[in-house]
Amino acid sequence: MVEENLPLFADTHELTPLPAITLVTERIFPLPKVARQALITKYCPLALRAHVSANPTNRDCLARIYLGHRRLSDAPPPPNFTSRAIIHRAANVDGYDIEFVLGGDADSAYSQDISLLLGLTPEQLAAMPPRTDLEAMMRTGFKRRIIRVCVLDFNLCSAWEERVGWEDPEALIAHLVKAFFENGSYYPRPLMEHGIEKGLWKAFCVAYVRKGKDILQAPGKDQRVAKLAQMFIDACVLRERESLNKGFDHGHRAHKD
Repeated sequence: MVEENLPLFADTHELTPLPAITLVTERIFPLPKVARQALITKYCPLALRAHVSANPTNRDCLARIYLGHRRLSDAPPPPNFTSRAIIHRAANVDGYDIEFVLGGDADSAYSQDISLLLGLTPEQLAAMPPRTDLEAMMRTGFKRRIIRVCVLDFNLCSAWEERVGWEDPEALIAHLVKAFFENGSYYPRPLMEHGIEKGLWKAFCVAYVRKGKDILQAPGKDQRVAKLAQMFIDACVLRERESLNKGFDHGHRAHKD
């Protein structure tokens, strides 16, 4: 995607010295109707299903991935387990307040700009009435729909320089742990009482540490940050134990509860 948009970046800029950090984003398309209907059938009370299915406000939807408390013992770890390690170790970002959702996607034909796909100018697209069924209009413009796990809401995230990982690891870990606990229900919590919840936390720890080790094999990564993954896990456990000792519930969030 970066290569495709290189012409948009000028060689020089009056306000921002180059090189500078760039955030490349893309649109997350709504879930396909069949997936949306399957979720309604699975989780919506029977008495409300018809109303929810017919409500036009539910047509263009994403599905937040709240971890819940059920997972098959032989299932692979959810993508948000390894993605936290990628965000921390590869991107050097704290991941504060990010969200994980299920969204629609397709091959390259569907992921093109909508105005190009429909043969419309941006002005014509903007002039369409609210809730125009773009999905129906685009149905012939792609080969197959798929569903992806997407990450959004990076507006509160902060980046950290890798050297902080060996110059002041305790301060960095404290910051990352704070951001982790502010992420609501997207991750399991340590020190849970029941077997399934304990298993979820163990699966997260294994996936996070393993992915962190994989990332360290990339060119340019400094081995002095190798200890940070386990330090992060240990610090999460310590914070949870301290919160429980103070009488708070599991996963207490200092800034949102």
